[in-house]
Amino acid sequence: MQTAKQESIQVSDIITKIAVSDLQKSKDWYSRLFGKGPDLEPFPGNVEYKIGGAWVQIHSGKVQPSSWNLEIEVRDLSRERERLRRSGIAATEIATAPNVISWFDIKDPDGNGMRWFQVLTSESKVTGRN
Repeated sequence: MQTAKQESIQVSDIITKIAVSDLQKSKDWYSRLFGKGPDLEPFPGNVEYKIGGAWVQIHSGKVQPSSWNLEIEVRDLSRERERLRRSGIAATEIATAPNVISWFDIKDPDGNGMRWFQVLTSESKVTGRN
């Protein structure tokens, strides 16, 4: 029996959409979080930031508890945590799985969770990179 060859997905962009209760307050907060203003405001109630190879979109909407987390890999976790602290954004202490990964967590004004992390190894089974 022959197995059909699977065709992989053709992705143009990736967008994470986050509902916020107060768009202006959240726009100010996310601008401090990312260290820059929005890249797009294509229509009322929608603000977008280009971060790495993806977009983070905040929009006016009903905020609902969620089990998802926005996770952002950075090159220097301590530097980013300190930058956020100077911007008035609270973060948990840095936690570490030795020789694998370090991370800290933050929440936006509506309680949406985020994890910022730094990979501490170049092993492909951890990084997914060859």
